[in-house]
Amino acid sequence: MPVDLRLIPAHEFVRCTEDGALDAEASLALLVGAASGINVNRSSHILLDLRRADPGLDVLALHALGERLAAHSSLRGRRVAVLAPANEHSASPRLAELVAGAGHSAARAFAGLDEALAWLGGA
Repeated sequence: MPVDLRLIPAHEFVRCTEDGALDAEASLALLVGAASGINVNRSSHILLDLRRADPGLDVLALHALGERLAAHSSLRGRRVAVLAPANEHSASPRLAELVAGAGHSAARAFAGLDEALAWLGGA
């Protein structure tokens, strides 16, 4: 079955504080706004593409942002795939744990695009 997918690249939503840390609230507000344009049917899903994100950003915080987006009331029933950047943070044990096993969560981290698309299509 075809899947309606909204690809949101990092530059559309990632905002940082003056000291370079992720501004989670500002980023979430931009994400909710970007995601609000997806179709209202339940086969609509979101892919957050972080492959070109600043390597200094905290990948775990970005994944947590994806989880918060998936839990937002306007997006109930949709899946959010977080495509992690390939950098030194990708080797973190915590990110590997998130990639390996988010179970039935509506948000999951992925190291590869094919895996992310397969999961989104399996809803």
